[in-house]
Amino acid sequence: MKILEKMSSIDRRVIFLLVALAVIIPLVANIGLPSRPGKYTIEMYGFIDRLPAKSQPLLIDATYSPSMMPELQPMLKAILRHCFARKVRVMLMTLDPNGPALCEAALREVAPEYNAVYGEDYVFLGFKPGSSAVIMAIGENVRQAFPADNYGKPLSEFPMMADVRNYADIPLVVSIAGSAITQGWVIYAGTRYHASVGAGCTAVSTADYYPFLQSGQLVGLLNGMKGASEYEWLNQRNGYSTARREAGKGMDAVSIVHLLLMLFIVLGNIGYLAGRRAAQKQ
Repeated sequence: MKILEKMSSIDRRVIFLLVALAVIIPLVANIGLPSRPGKYTIEMYGFIDRLPAKSQPLLIDATYSPSMMPELQPMLKAILRHCFARKVRVMLMTLDPNGPALCEAALREVAPEYNAVYGEDYVFLGFKPGSSAVIMAIGENVRQAFPADNYGKPLSEFPMMADVRNYADIPLVVSIAGSAITQGWVIYAGTRYHASVGAGCTAVSTADYYPFLQSGQLVGLLNGMKGASEYEWLNQRNGYSTARREAGKGMDAVSIVHLLLMLFIVLGNIGYLAGRRAAQKQ
């Protein structure tokens, strides 16, 4: 009985130490807890998986700042790995001034894994200010918004861009963003120009996009680190990637900490009830 009573008064330093270990160990060790992809992750993945190899390039807009990297950067890498593994061409752009460095970092890591060739398998369009104006300009002609790539080379010099004029030639637009810019892609690219739009967002803003999913204006949605982890798992299951699951490790840490906190709550309540029963007997 005394052992049960002590459960409600565990030294807080012990709790802090266990929580710290629950965070650190999954990030260092490859625990690999099972992941069950959600409906909207599967729909996004399936849409890209059905695109023919060497077809017209899809467009990825990676509009987020370094503060959102833990959730959104693994998402971008996972989609790039999926595309490069299946030889689906990619146009990458950003509407955030911080975006070019983050996009280039992802490309430097992922492209060599698949021997992806710049100008044939992917093109980095770079940053352009004026989000809504840029989205609508692409609807008229992508060269109106981006006459050249991020490095100043005209798009007409890239073989993969030869037959790409506007959204009619782009099978999918993927907006990975930590702001409301995704709504701009839905409203202008999707509604006005009839482009297919998918999205990836931070977990806190996921609820804002459920109406677009239910109305069919989004083909799929990746929900923060969880969505990125699910996409990584699907890549590995289908043999498209052997890279470490960055988001998967983060979700392992989150899951273990949640389980640990639940355990502490249960132990605390057991100790409280045992102490109250002992007091009543006395």
